[in-house]
Amino acid sequence: MTIEGLRRIDSVRLEIPKDYKTGMRTSGIIYIDETLEKALESKSIQQVANVATLPGIVGESLAMPDIHTGYGFAIGGVAAFDLKDGIISPGGVGYDIN
Repeated sequence: MTIEGLRRIDSVRLEIPKDYKTGMRTSGIIYIDETLEKALESKSIQQVANVATLPGIVGESLAMPDIHTGYGFAIGGVAAFDLKDGIISPGGVGYDIN
């Protein structure tokens, strides 16, 4: 199964291409095999793409195999941001961490 607009890179990675959504600064990579892909939430895919639009992102917007819908930032999402031009996302850090 391949989700529309995503490309399987290999047996454990799906790519959300940079042209998937207007404004994406980089691509998204979801680390997920074909079995777990069946349970992948479309909103989580959108959240990985949304993170790829944020200012100062360095590298790809990533998601681990446990990805599921979060509050703005997918649970299991990972992103690095430039110290000077980037942002700090409470959703990326975790709202339960003070």
